[in-house]
Amino acid sequence: MLLEEEGYEVSACATYKCGHQKLQERIYDAALIDISLEKEDLGLVLAQEAKDLSRPPVVILSTGYPTLDRLRRALNLQVDYLVVKPAEANEVTGVLQRSLARRELLRQMAAD
Repeated sequence: MLLEEEGYEVSACATYKCGHQKLQERIYDAALIDISLEKEDLGLVLAQEAKDLSRPPVVILSTGYPTLDRLRRALNLQVDYLVVKPAEANEVTGVLQRSLARRELLRQMAAD
């Protein structure tokens, strides 16, 4: 898996139930979620749950069908980034690195 090759620890899920359970079990730095997880737009529900956690991860959504409604809903969730598939591998890793760095900078600024 690409992210594992880049040194990231990865927990993969193919269903909403699995993703929901994983989010409850531990704290994640980032969550990469397909909007169409399992069935249409269920990934948006999981993204909202991730954003509502006491220590939310960076949330990056992906979609192969970037409709105006989906884009609007993703913006309303204040996700960190939306990747349109097909995406280049370096786009995904770059977005993840920049999003994690931004979050760390915001945490440091809040601590000062």
